[in-house]
Amino acid sequence: MPQAILRIIAYRYPLGNKALYEYLYGKNGRLKQNSLSATLSRMKKKGLLKLEKNKWAITSEGKELLRSRNFDLKRFFPTKKPGPGKILKNLIVMFDIPEKKKRHREWLRSELVGFDFDLIQKSVWLGPALPKEFITYLHENDLMKYIKFFRAEKQDLI
Repeated sequence: MPQAILRIIAYRYPLGNKALYEYLYGKNGRLKQNSLSATLSRMKKKGLLKLEKNKWAITSEGKELLRSRNFDLKRFFPTKKPGPGKILKNLIVMFDIPEKKKRHREWLRSELVGFDFDLIQKSVWLGPALPKEFITYLHENDLMKYIKFFRAEKQDLI
């Protein structure tokens, strides 16, 4: 979980406790908010996160830890994030990646965050079209058998 928290805060935006909890677990998450608070506090003590104006932000040490982990997995998402409302989010991605491929599951989540996907519920995401190179990489790493894609038309989105 700490690595997922670092990725979300690093690639998404600084978040407060409530927003981070909802982003990770949805509004009706099973994990108690106290558990998340304890994890965030430990990460702050380790120098990975800092609290600024009631929002968590990643430190340079946290960024370095992210860079050092999963160095063999390619990163695709752009470093420059588009402004809100500029991209149609109509692609639903659902996945069930087994525990033995846990690092690939965490990698996929962080990539989806970077591509500006929103968590609908655990392992179900909504976002914009994905680049062909990304889909090819999923095939090359034998991940496609665990992932389903659905496209909604603009008039289908509520």
